[in-house]
Amino acid sequence: MATEPQTNPGKPRPGPSDRLITMFRACSRDPTEAIKTRLKHMLHTFLQHHRENAGNEKTKEVAAKCCCEAVIWYYRILENLVSEERTRLGISDVSGILENDLVQRCLVACCLEITIFSNHLPCDFPLLLQMYKLAPYHFWRVIELVLRAQVKLSHTVASHLAQLEEKILESLAWTSTSPLWEEVRANEGHLHTCQQVIPPTQIEDPKKTEMQSDGNQPGAGVSVGADLSASTEQQCSPSSANSPQRHSSLHLFARKVYSLMGQRLRELCSTLNISAELRLKIWTCFEYSLVHFSCLMVDRHLDQLLMCAIYIIAKITKMEIPFKHIMKCYKSQPLANKSVCKSVLISDRDMDDSPFENNNNGEHSDSILTPSTPSTHYAGACQEERGNLIYFYNQVYIAKLQHFAKEFSATSGVDTPPLSPYPRQWKTPPCRQRLFSSHSIYISPYNRETSSPRTAGLCYYFSSSPPERLQEINNMIKTGRSVNRRCRVASLDKKEEPGDDGPSVKRLRVNDQSALERRLRNVVNDRVTGRN
Repeated sequence: MATEPQTNPGKPRPGPSDRLITMFRACSRDPTEAIKTRLKHMLHTFLQHHRENAGNEKTKEVAAKCCCEAVIWYYRILENLVSEERTRLGISDVSGILENDLVQRCLVACCLEITIFSNHLPCDFPLLLQMYKLAPYHFWRVIELVLRAQVKLSHTVASHLAQLEEKILESLAWTSTSPLWEEVRANEGHLHTCQQVIPPTQIEDPKKTEMQSDGNQPGAGVSVGADLSASTEQQCSPSSANSPQRHSSLHLFARKVYSLMGQRLRELCSTLNISAELRLKIWTCFEYSLVHFSCLMVDRHLDQLLMCAIYIIAKITKMEIPFKHIMKCYKSQPLANKSVCKSVLISDRDMDDSPFENNNNGEHSDSILTPSTPSTHYAGACQEERGNLIYFYNQVYIAKLQHFAKEFSATSGVDTPPLSPYPRQWKTPPCRQRLFSSHSIYISPYNRETSSPRTAGLCYYFSSSPPERLQEINNMIKTGRSVNRRCRVASLDKKEEPGDDGPSVKRLRVNDQSALERRLRNVVNDRVTGRN
């Protein structure tokens, strides 16, 4: 019999609950058998793959365990999603959701990913999607649904899914074979602008220094629609008269992209000591590249365009930040992908030969390119060329963005382009968090006013305190000694100055692998990904 997922102790239930069965029967067409057949087929495919490729019996056993637990997760999450949708729509027949094969296959794959991660089964994430012929651009929508399903996912599992979502947003959804390009072409070859997809209440007001938190960042709520390509109602009111349909998948995707990259640019500018005024110019250039030169993202990474925007605007405005320094600062960021700077797609011959014709009254009509045939783009027809980020900037990027960037020059002789709106800062609530019920050990933001030198011996400051300090705290736990005074673990950026956006949280770099450090790593990772 299947074992209950570790984060949800209780009696195991490998099949649908009585409540879910009742909801199935309330549908005009009972989906029970179709759901069971699909689930059985997908799990068989998963097991067959590991039987053929597993190196030992232990791996095969773990794969079988993953399948059993995935069934439990699947029905539990599905029950919550169906119940929520019935309440939201005020109907009992939700056949459209339950009969949507793409939604259900993505949900099964997500449940398998949860158990793969929990059981440490060697199975690369993109490989799981390839196994089921699922596009990352479709899969990310289900991740959001699962995270909001209120099924008590463990702290580490939720963080893992959030990181997978980021990987999809930053690169996996932009591959040449992605369904994303079909929606971009349908939108006259453009990605939506930030103003079109971010509600005014979530846009930074340059005149105000205080940022309000938004629990739904990096995107708004997601509902289980009849189709993954059309989400249901969103609390969004873009100010643009030509705003995109709020129900579209591309709208929500763009919203999440801008929210994610707005946070990353903020962190990089803080490290590089770039002013808020220059940051807005960089952001405007970055958004312009996504909207008017979407082709630059084919088989590339959002961070690559972000660093190029930093360099070109800094150069145009005479700040002159060395590109190597930008890349060094980027690599120092938590969860940064170091290969982003080393291996960038250079060749784009297929795209240059296939201009995308659009009907936007001629504006940028000679520069909008998207993969004309995503299924064959870069598919062995020519050997792709790759190089480092500086080479990409010189060979590809500058030819597209140089003209626009020059408009920010004080000597350009033309009006400076209007600055694009900037997503609000993700803000973690300033409350402290207790790490262990048996010890008075907390993690909290650093506060100059309330911090006292008398407590310095009991504090560990990220990116500041020596590793030995953390070892002392670990020893308190290992030996069972009571801690008479509270030990606060604070984040402190050495370069923090009054008026900055706030301290940056950096990953611990110590060798000790005690329970405390592992817990701290989880907390830090969650704060880095912007989730509470």
